Amino acid sequence: MPLMRSYYQNAWLQRPWLVLLALAAAPVFPAAAQGGTGTHVELIPLPVAGTSDTTTTLPVAVSQVDSGGSFVVEVWAQTDDPQGLSSVSTTIQFTQSVAMVSGVTHTTLFSQLTGSDVDNVAGTIVGLTGSHLSTCADQVGVTPMWGRVAILDMQAIGSGTLVVASADTGLLAFGTAICGVGDLLPSQVTYGSAALTVAGAPIPTVSEWGLVVLTLMLMSAGTVAILRRAPCA
Repeated sequence: MPLMRSYYQNAWLQRPWLVLLALAAAPVFPAAAQGGTGTHVELIPLPVAGTSDTTTTLPVAVSQVDSGGSFVVEVWAQTDDPQGLSSVSTTIQFTQSVAMVSGVTHTTLFSQLTGSDVDNVAGTIVGLTGSHLSTCADQVGVTPMWGRVAILDMQAIGSGTLVVASADTGLLAFGTAICGVGDLLPSQVTYGSAALTVAGAPIPTVSEWGLVVLTLMLMSAGTVAILRRAPCA
């Protein structure tokens, strides 16, 4: 009966109320006391994804795309904590009547413990997350450097104003964290958003106009032929 003897020999287990008292008296160190208050998540719509996962200057976002066309939204993060980012998590909301998400690509910079629950009906990506599991010497995303977290492949399916916004996940399993420090409080992270116009059907090109004219000419010729064959009254 070695396990039973071990149990009774532990004074803490004999008095569970002592354990509760110790936990209640234990000091709590919130993330706010650990630095990293200047952390940002930004969303940048682009025609196509860039080639680098790091930059000191964010790409210039596009303001308009054509309905039916494809484009991307890049997710970038930055912190003023010198330890750098070890993970970034956010929930994305978008106008589902105007665009849909066709895929999510996690970058090599945040390629571990990835997640993304896409719901095109609700217009959300819940728990978009990625981690950089390496030494803090990497200093990922430390100001003025930005680190690209993920690339959202999107398709314009309607017309109007498309709003894409980031926010805290609200899930305990996911968090934005500073390397060697731990998770940040939601209030310590500034979540960005972007808006762009999805225009109607694009204006036909010169070759497309030629096809339209040819179609109209053929339709007109067919109408004339039918009228000539019609018997006289």
